[in-house]
Amino acid sequence: MAELVWRGKRRRTPATRAVRLRTDEIHGSGGDPNRLVHGDASEVLRALAETLTGQVSLIYIDPPFDTGHSFDFQTAVPGAATGSPRIAIEAYRDDRGLDAWLAWFFGVAGQLRDLLAAGGSLYVHLDAHVAHYAKVVLDEIFGLDGFQREIVWRIGWISGFKSRVRGWIRNHDTLLFYAKGGRPSVFHKEYVPYPKGYVRRDGAAPRGPGYPIEDVWNASRLDPMDSIQIVSFSREKVGYPTQKNEALVARIVRASSRPGDLVLDCFAGSGTTAVVAEKLGRRWVASDSSPISIHVTRKRLLSRVALKPFIAQSARSRHDLDPAATRRVLRVRSKVHAKGRVRLAIASLRVPELAASAPARSQVAHWAQWIDAWCVDWDYRRGPMNAISYVRRKGASGAIDLVIAHTYAKPGTYVVLVKVFDVLGGQATTTVEVTIE
Repeated sequence: MAELVWRGKRRRTPATRAVRLRTDEIHGSGGDPNRLVHGDASEVLRALAETLTGQVSLIYIDPPFDTGHSFDFQTAVPGAATGSPRIAIEAYRDDRGLDAWLAWFFGVAGQLRDLLAAGGSLYVHLDAHVAHYAKVVLDEIFGLDGFQREIVWRIGWISGFKSRVRGWIRNHDTLLFYAKGGRPSVFHKEYVPYPKGYVRRDGAAPRGPGYPIEDVWNASRLDPMDSIQIVSFSREKVGYPTQKNEALVARIVRASSRPGDLVLDCFAGSGTTAVVAEKLGRRWVASDSSPISIHVTRKRLLSRVALKPFIAQSARSRHDLDPAATRRVLRVRSKVHAKGRVRLAIASLRVPELAASAPARSQVAHWAQWIDAWCVDWDYRRGPMNAISYVRRKGASGAIDLVIAHTYAKPGTYVVLVKVFDVLGGQATTTVEVTIE
């Protein structure tokens, strides 16, 4: 079998101690919670290996493509004047260089193989920058019989700036499909329904469920799956630069897993895999090294009505966090009323000067415009935050309540932990103490 060699491949890497995942937030209760993890993929996978080796049924990843660029998350100040400037915040950089990318991907792919159950499926979403190199790497890790299919996803129509490119116009991504052990243990064949009025050549009604889906997706009007990046008014858009369609990921999850199976995505990005797995009744683990990714994914999940419990974890210590995030200053006020009732109000939030541009700051008439959502643990006892109460905006640019109330069943002194998530992806926390007579 052919082997790909890159600078440093034969170099021995020092043994590293497994990273412990710290649980920061608990959302919901009961059962085995799903997991949203902040941390570098290799560190997170090493931590997960302690309990999940051979347990994952399906992995879908959309890793960096080694494009040499950085990618910005786009947001805006809620309640700002019409036509206010968008705020661009770097979500991640994609500039390792090919040798470094291959060394990194080789390590991650090996970790993914170990986490997969026998017959588990892996889908790797790439483009022409590294797809061909990645296939050779994956062939080495999974074996030639592990390769199942190359899927071509046509991004959509051609118009505007894209159409002026000299030469053939790039209009597709590549998904490499592998199975651990050479044969997937689960595969549910998908079909595109026949169009209304369709009959067979002999004039008879069709007997089957439709056209079986081939390895080129979004190639006809019967199989619409244009990238939401080119659909101007897609309701799925959350501002994340490389967000993928729910329909795209849902096709993979339906085909290569069963309800209750564990699905993993260690490059969560906008959180599409976690959202789709949640909707389709799969268990999930989603991680990403970008705090913006965690911010966006948490927000998408907590906007769901019927959400199963999940925990937010971190593979990093508090000292590894962006210093800009630590300069946010939150103040809250509390008032105790009769019969154990407590009223809590956010009094102020100060966001660091460097976190947003001057034009964006000019749109902020009141500090509350920075707040995207906030949550409360009414009986904080150190350790993870039990986010019992979660407050979000009423629509993308709607108002947000700054006051919340809670009734304690028993007298005593309680520590209340408040955490605010701002529109820039940052966090601020503080505690207050209340005494119930």
